Amino acid sequence: MTKITIDPQTCTGCGLCLLSCPVDVIRLDPVRNKAFVAYGNDCHVCYLCEDDCPEKSISLSHDISNSRRFSTYDQFGLKI
Repeated sequence: MTKITIDPQTCTGCGLCLLSCPVDVIRLDPVRNKAFVAYGNDCHVCYLCEDDCPEKSISLSHDISNSRRFSTYDQFGLKI
């Protein structure tokens, strides 16, 4: 089961997802300048990358054991 997917059509390569991922699952392809999932099995499904992506290019599976639906930003009322 894929936990995380990144749409290469909408990804702009801004790199925010790389900064927000606490377990280094996402990498940036230097040739295409697009984010991609390098270590999908290591994803902890924290939703930080999905929340931080300005283009909404990242999707996480909702059929997984972690049912958390808001990020740390939401929990503490922080603005990005």
